[in-house]
Amino acid sequence: MTLPYYEHAGITIYHGDCRDILPHLPSESVITDPVWPDCSVPLYGSDDPKGMFRGMWRAFSSLPSRAAIHLGCGSDPRFLSVIPKKMKFFRTVNLEISKKGYSGRLLVTGDTGYLFGDPPPSRPGLRVIPGRCNDSSSNGKQANHPCPRKEKHVRFLIGIWSDPLDTILDPFMGSGTTLVAAKNLGRKAIGIEMEERYCEEAVRRLAQEVLPL
Repeated sequence: MTLPYYEHAGITIYHGDCRDILPHLPSESVITDPVWPDCSVPLYGSDDPKGMFRGMWRAFSSLPSRAAIHLGCGSDPRFLSVIPKKMKFFRTVNLEISKKGYSGRLLVTGDTGYLFGDPPPSRPGLRVIPGRCNDSSSNGKQANHPCPRKEKHVRFLIGIWSDPLDTILDPFMGSGTTLVAAKNLGRKAIGIEMEERYCEEAVRRLAQEVLPL
């Protein structure tokens, strides 16, 4: 088993290939942003995103209770066909942005989350699972990564698609937005990342984050 690259206050990072590390980890709530099927950025796995995603699922020693998969609004959802049928589909959620952009003729209105598995237990404030989160910030890139995600969107996914006692697992951690969001929610989380420069960036961000008052 690979030793942790970073471990502090309930947040753990592993540097390596998720397909080698996942068999040794608990799998409760997966919140992840894999390399998208239309990825044009030279990230590890961008030559075969679907194969990498399929390998992730095959690496679990037991399937997670639930998973939220974060894709772009223009990403081909057939990419998700490799998810095991035992992980039943629950719903999509719109991860909207107020500051829109465009890619060719595609108006970029945000991203899409796909929820699979069993919903977390009902609790006050979360009797039903909502389907919309809007980020109205005008912030630019907050991480040294070519494909950063909005922390508000990730906090939303963690909040609606995990139990407060779950350990959040992100097999494609990138620069660590899922871990930063989990930390700011007071949650435990594990991230895995193949490229060491992004592990370093995640550690930097975790060291700088301050819990909101």
